[in-house]
Amino acid sequence: MTGCDDRTNVGIGLVDAQTEESKVITLSASSLQDNGLGDVTGGNASSGASRALAGVVDDPVAGHMEAVGLLDFVASSQFGTSFLSQPVTFADLTMSIDYVYGDTTQPVTLEMYQVNESWISAFTRADTTIGTGALVLTTTIPAVEGDHVVTLPAEWVSAFDGILRSSTFTDDFHGFALRATSGNAILGVGFSGTSLRASSTPGDTVSFSLSKVFTSSSRIPSSASSEYLLLQDGAANGLDVSFPFLSEEFPEALVHRVLVRLNTVDLSDLYPSGFNRPVVSLIGLRVVADDDVTRLVVEEVGVASDGSLTFDNTILTNVVQSVNLDKSSLDRFELYLPSNQSGVGFLAIQFGAISSESLPRAIVTFTPLK
Repeated sequence: MTGCDDRTNVGIGLVDAQTEESKVITLSASSLQDNGLGDVTGGNASSGASRALAGVVDDPVAGHMEAVGLLDFVASSQFGTSFLSQPVTFADLTMSIDYVYGDTTQPVTLEMYQVNESWISAFTRADTTIGTGALVLTTTIPAVEGDHVVTLPAEWVSAFDGILRSSTFTDDFHGFALRATSGNAILGVGFSGTSLRASSTPGDTVSFSLSKVFTSSSRIPSSASSEYLLLQDGAANGLDVSFPFLSEEFPEALVHRVLVRLNTVDLSDLYPSGFNRPVVSLIGLRVVADDDVTRLVVEEVGVASDGSLTFDNTILTNVVQSVNLDKSSLDRFELYLPSNQSGVGFLAIQFGAISSESLPRAIVTFTPLK
């Protein structure tokens, strides 16, 4: 993508041209909309994923949200001779609940289903559907962080005895899916502390650690959400942003610096007591080329205490310089949430009453060429 790969100022060759005095202009976004590109919610610990999510919640702003989480496991130690020689008689699952979004005053009831087919976690997005098999068990979990242990039914243990003791366990076992039937919270099952254990008699116990996760999510918007555009973690959409870089107030120029700024809305007063709402702490900005495939990360930045974000990076300057000189393949920018946050929190951008302050803004410092 022209103007992106070379991080030096692409307009450096223009400094010998006749120039005027430097100027600063603010360009409000000409377009801001959902792009329908699902957030990446699948992965493993090394790829940056943190957890699988499961639950339902009625959020006062976002609306009704549902998450279905998939967990798969791998043997974390060598099978002993005694374990291999005797049938498995007991198995349990420890779920490390490390994330809660929603009403903490009532528990969440989850159904756990067998996953019968192999599935890929890497780069799998929130709008992906993965089929499940038979119901294994139902369990009720307090909406608080901590370990929750469930004993697998005897009939499940008997049916999976051979697979649990097999050297091809990783290929033959495809994990569990968690789906909520009641409650008003979404829970996160984290990598650290989550494990499947199986015991043989009179043999030993083998532990299977969590190897990969995936979350499928959906949302039915509330009436309140029509006033905002939501940039939501773990959701089936990001936000596309375009700026009028070819406007008359931005003539051919030597571009010195470009910042993109965005204000979000504090909605904490809309939430009742006992509603836990983990904040989104990191937002990313990408450049998208006109082939709609090529993407380049500009920067990932933290959300300031006042809810504002500022992207300030030489990639932005290079891209805008190329656009100004009509040498760029830029189509748009894309706001996204890094996958390692693994939640359902969101940032809200005022949309019902559009103003220059509510829209993303590109602040460009440049010197016009005579």
